[in-house]
Amino acid sequence: MMIVVFDADREWYIQGRVYADIVRSVPAGMLQDDDLESHLWPARAMGLLRLPVMEPDRAERIAAALAEGAARRLRTIDQSDTELVTFYEGLRETAAGRA
Repeated sequence: MMIVVFDADREWYIQGRVYADIVRSVPAGMLQDDDLESHLWPARAMGLLRLPVMEPDRAERIAAALAEGAARRLRTIDQSDTELVTFYEGLRETAAGRA
């Protein structure tokens, strides 16, 4: 399980595998090497990524990267699986701050 806190009103509670898939889908160059390194593998057990306690520029970069990663995963899944499509749309919107 991975918990990503974007702000007081926006959070993700997702499986570590889903989080890892999203991070792998982030376009090259959107993240710096150390942005999520310490949060990728702990997510396989239980992890917490709290963006509000980070430097604002870094937190914004990570949130944008996670939103784009979710959007890219959304384009690769079976669109006939409406439940999964809705799930990824929700993740994308939450990360983008439009939830």
